[in-house]
Amino acid sequence: MSYPKHTPAGFAPAAHLGPSPDRRVCPIGAVTALGLMQLSVSMSAASRVASFINMQSTCAHMDPYVLILRLPPWSELINTGWPVFGMMYRIAQQLRADGLLEENLDDIFATQLSHGAQAPSWRRGAKTFCQLLGYGHGPEESACPLAQAAALLGQAVQGPDAAEAVLRRAQHLVYGLLPRVPGVSECMQAQNLHLGLMLSSHGRMLLEGLYRLQLHLESWFQSPPGDAGPQKICPVGGAQWQGEWLLETDLLKDFQAELEKSTVQWAQPVPATATPPRAREAWVCTLFAGPELPWRQMALHVELIRTLAYSIHRVSLQPRPFVVLTEASLPMDLQEELLAEGFRLEFFHAPTLAMKVPSGYEWKLGWFQGRKLTPTMGQLAVWNLTSYDTLVMLDDDMLMIQASDELFSIPVFAMSHDPMPLWSEAMGQSKQSRLNNAARVVHPNKRLFRRMVKQLQSGGYRNHPLINFWGYDLQSLEDTFWGLESSRLGIARFAHSGHFRGCDPRLPGIASRRAQLGLLTGDWPEENKTAPVDPVFAHPMHCVLPADYNFFVDFKSLFSMIYFGVHDPKQFSTRSLIKRTTDFLYRSGSLVGGPKILHWPGSLRKPWERIHPRVRSGWDHLWWDAHERMCLQSRVGCRIACTSPEKQSWRDRERARDARSQAGVPFVSGF
Repeated sequence: MSYPKHTPAGFAPAAHLGPSPDRRVCPIGAVTALGLMQLSVSMSAASRVASFINMQSTCAHMDPYVLILRLPPWSELINTGWPVFGMMYRIAQQLRADGLLEENLDDIFATQLSHGAQAPSWRRGAKTFCQLLGYGHGPEESACPLAQAAALLGQAVQGPDAAEAVLRRAQHLVYGLLPRVPGVSECMQAQNLHLGLMLSSHGRMLLEGLYRLQLHLESWFQSPPGDAGPQKICPVGGAQWQGEWLLETDLLKDFQAELEKSTVQWAQPVPATATPPRAREAWVCTLFAGPELPWRQMALHVELIRTLAYSIHRVSLQPRPFVVLTEASLPMDLQEELLAEGFRLEFFHAPTLAMKVPSGYEWKLGWFQGRKLTPTMGQLAVWNLTSYDTLVMLDDDMLMIQASDELFSIPVFAMSHDPMPLWSEAMGQSKQSRLNNAARVVHPNKRLFRRMVKQLQSGGYRNHPLINFWGYDLQSLEDTFWGLESSRLGIARFAHSGHFRGCDPRLPGIASRRAQLGLLTGDWPEENKTAPVDPVFAHPMHCVLPADYNFFVDFKSLFSMIYFGVHDPKQFSTRSLIKRTTDFLYRSGSLVGGPKILHWPGSLRKPWERIHPRVRSGWDHLWWDAHERMCLQSRVGCRIACTSPEKQSWRDRERARDARSQAGVPFVSGF
């Protein structure tokens, strides 16, 4: 399997397609659109001959049948959902309806060569494209690679993996013909190869097979809109076409396999025991429930929180309560559901914690806008829960796979970090990591809560580099607050017994100011093991949680880490870059003992959106396993359910599409 390089699958710099290096276009879309445009504007047989048959000795490099050679392999292209092969098959049908025949290729190619003062290299009078390429007549023509490629496609319907192998072989057979195709240049050879595909009987069989294979794949990977029942929720959202994730999934699987090897080599021992929990400790998760949110969205996140809580309960060494920090506007049926499952509810007042955005900075609210949320700082209310001594707060798009009880032994505030080496140089400080608020250890304090809210609502950080770069979101505001108001000590360390040892500032890429080196190094002083530090009155300091407790497992994050700083991906194999990344995570100190809490940040990368099992990574499967086990032991049942893509008939889908085309779309007007 080949992987995307410095751009997502199917995307390339515009400089590869034209003279605009400052813009980026999708070449798959460009090829499809150009082909359909040529078909749509050609309103007669004569104009179509002019559009699709080059009788000159010159060639346009923007011709879609030249560009198609620069697209990803067929095995990847067919999973993008772009109807490239359907477009070519439609053009082939139209040219045949116009009266163009395979035997016309002999005259077309000879005329092209005559304009270039060249003589044909084949015996004139060839009746088929394969004969023209030198593959004989009658039974001998069966050795033609076009015939072999067309015959192969019948094996592709056995499943996605079989389709991938067949498509690689078929593409190799077809593009291996390029040196044999007549043409005065490589550009014209590419043009003539695809003209031969559209006019020849074997080529049309091949294009039709590719087109119908894509329809068949839709029956496997298309998740139909709508829920599986009146009380069910299908959370695919904008990810109904699941096939485009296959390439990402394979990369994630390879990364996970390499990470397991690096863990064996680099990981330090993880805590094996934990001290008994104190009465005032709990896990906590925020659930937004503002009036702007639909019931279905809130109900979905209730189920995600229940899955997270189940994963915690399953692996934790000691039981602790789970608090849901939410708004009083949460519908009563969802409140009752959480209470029936043993959760504790705490409420925050959203208007009091409103995000006050300075004038002119509204455009930086992308995090809230993408989630259709009213900008609020509801997560900060965790500092106001003073009926607890220690709280460990997690996002609902996380999953615990190893016990993490040791987090409750950290006596100061600690937050997870972004393992990417971005913005490590900030405000004159050396090697300061960027915080990520998906996981945090909090010792509630009302005075600190009020101080933080007042500062973050004041707008005083609006020109800070972190805000200017990342946007006006709570995570960046908190990072700025703690970076300016407190000393960032480094990565939290734990003894094998599960006790907190201290925060190590010596690790490259993690330590902050050089002056902090003497603050907390090595073993944590005994007096600080028992009494939490009040950062309002004592020496202000905070620690950074290792990536063990917030390990990004989504494609976008891992892809960015793999190719960080790589200017020419062609110089490296993808596997070597993956190994470089997994080793870096351990050598930098970002990862210590291996992932314990998985995180799927961002949109369109959540495990519950991956309905088809083939497009799930190993980490996605862990989430689905926890969700299914939670549902089996739940008192209230579960809602996440979609109509299975495998139950949709591709023949029914094809008939419906053909019916729509015949009823409302002229034959020459496109796909």
